[in-house]
Amino acid sequence: MYRVAIIGCGAVAESGHLPALMRHSQFHAVALCDTRLERAKRLAGQAGAAATYTDWRALLDGEAVDAAVLALPPEVSPDVAIACLERSIPVLDEKPLASTIEDGRRMAHTITRCGGVFQVGFVLRYGACVEMIRQLARKIGTPARYHVAIYDEKLDRADTEHFTRIQGFLRDSSAMTHEGSHVIDYAVLWNSSPWKRIRATATRTEDDLAGPNVWQASVDLADSSTLEIEIGWLLPELPPCTVSVEGPDGRVELSLSTGRGSWWIAGASGALALPPMAPEWDRQYDVFAEAIEYGEARVATVADGLRALEVSTACERSARTGEAIVCDERNSAAMPREDSE
Repeated sequence: MYRVAIIGCGAVAESGHLPALMRHSQFHAVALCDTRLERAKRLAGQAGAAATYTDWRALLDGEAVDAAVLALPPEVSPDVAIACLERSIPVLDEKPLASTIEDGRRMAHTITRCGGVFQVGFVLRYGACVEMIRQLARKIGTPARYHVAIYDEKLDRADTEHFTRIQGFLRDSSAMTHEGSHVIDYAVLWNSSPWKRIRATATRTEDDLAGPNVWQASVDLADSSTLEIEIGWLLPELPPCTVSVEGPDGRVELSLSTGRGSWWIAGASGALALPPMAPEWDRQYDVFAEAIEYGEARVATVADGLRALEVSTACERSARTGEAIVCDERNSAAMPREDSE
């Protein structure tokens, strides 16, 4: 059984990571760390006799752990992940990979230098909806138009804890980087063609919101396909989450909220009835256990995290400047060369 440290004990750790760890036969949480000791102690009580820390450095120095789960803000996690990798500790790191391309490349360079296991917490990529679209998209062909609309984090000012947490994301990062990175990640499973051009807009629907909460982005791919992304947070009523793909040999339409949809391909048609899209925590930990055994992540890798970060930050730049962003050497998130610094 792998002894795991959880670093960052907020809502994602409490509702997702810790319950999945406790269900999994190959993992056991032995240490928890958060800058707020009361949060670490609350999760430790659920885990049963786990040590608690407020300083992740003290945890790494004081505990013998086989893996680390990082549920930290993207502006904080790179330094912690790098320290773990330099100690040969496998890492499952919540998306997004980092808050800047520079930090993302620093992460990638560390993995090139140190090796080891680094898996990004893209917990939505494992679901049945994503897999079904992948299968159908292959039959539909390219160039195609992929449209994904995700509406989440409903506005409820009475829930001050949730509202404050999402405001922090809007202030320090963006809904596109946090929510959009999921879309960018699983859309690559449908079409892995490199991106070439991005145009995005962002809107703030309430004056007191810390940043834009509604995003629209168009990502042109090298094979002449287009990925269109809609993201909406903190709306009083949430439109349905949907995905559609239209290409030379047909189309598919699916509600991610209900799992219901239809397809039309090469003269045939059918209905879809799948589980609604949801975080696949248990499957993610199966994959993490496989990565530890293999000695390297083969799914949700740093390259996947870097591409998602590249596209989401290009969306932010486009929305900020009002200009289209074209992929070039300066904003390409290719893995660093051995001689890069």
